Amino acid sequence: MAGNANSGGRNAKSRDLHVVSGTFREDRHGAHETPAAPAGVPVPPRPLKGVAKAEWTRMVDRLTHTGAISKVDDAALYQYVLLFAETEEIMTEVAEARALSRALKSAVGKLNGHDLVTAIGRIVDLQQSLVKSKTQLRQGHMAIRQYLVEFGMTPSARTRVKLPSGSKQQKSRVE
Repeated sequence: MAGNANSGGRNAKSRDLHVVSGTFREDRHGAHETPAAPAGVPVPPRPLKGVAKAEWTRMVDRLTHTGAISKVDDAALYQYVLLFAETEEIMTEVAEARALSRALKSAVGKLNGHDLVTAIGRIVDLQQSLVKSKTQLRQGHMAIRQYLVEFGMTPSARTRVKLPSGSKQQKSRVE
């Protein structure tokens, strides 16, 4: 992952960028070429459904609008949309578990004996499941953020996106 000027990350410039900025040195940069990514819109490597398909369409539209997409972005974009859909599913499951936990907690006062012990055990299981799901969500959100940075879709990452000279951003509807 690329860093910024102060992060210590790899901030390698292309040969052309060195020439334009006046920092080109034949001994350092002469033998290096930065390959240009093939123009075009990527196609998902496998069929997508539901949330993943909607996110693919939304991201392709946004990246096309900014001019920061290529045919070879298919694998990274595919992994991003699968992760996004998985995270959305976890959020739905968390909401359902919370609702069930609230219902069980309100019913506990009316129970006794074996039913009370069973309900309390189920509440504990739900709480443990919620903690695990929150950890998964946090990790998913961090991974999604990393993908968004890679695609130049965060405010700071946009400042580092360099488009080839003469390229124009395509008009597109962005939601």
